[in-house]
Amino acid sequence: METYNRDRHLHGVEEYEEQVHQSTGRDFTVGLAVGLIVGTVGGLLLAPKSGDALRDDISEQTQKLSEGLNSETGGGQGGLKEKAQEKKEELSNKVNETKDEIKAKKGEQEEKQRVKSLDESAVKAQKDAIQEEVQEPGRDDVRTVDVSKFEETLDGDKK
Repeated sequence: METYNRDRHLHGVEEYEEQVHQSTGRDFTVGLAVGLIVGTVGGLLLAPKSGDALRDDISEQTQKLSEGLNSETGGGQGGLKEKAQEKKEELSNKVNETKDEIKAKKGEQEEKQRVKSLDESAVKAQKDAIQEEVQEPGRDDVRTVDVSKFEETLDGDKK
């Protein structure tokens, strides 16, 4: 027997499955955190210490925590400003180094391009010179060569 699910009918299967998958992990994490906090507070309040002793313990732990935070940050707002300034300087140095590297790479690419163009122009000049040497007077096509004159010299070399 098939059951009727109103949510699937109204919202579509994909939307329903997406909602189920998204809410499961997040809801579990939030519930776990809230449960831990409530359990900790409840355990402290239900401990067999007197109220004065519990308050003293809580105030000591709070002072230790605040002293630890102040020592890590360098003594409050001044320490935070100094750290922010240091991070800003580090970041600007890194940016400048990156700019220099990019400029160097760009210069290398331009030099490679210049050498390549020089090589191409030198090769073209050599081709033109060879074609001028090969070209005989009265010939229109430089790709054809009269081989008969070479045959005469070869026959003369054999004798």
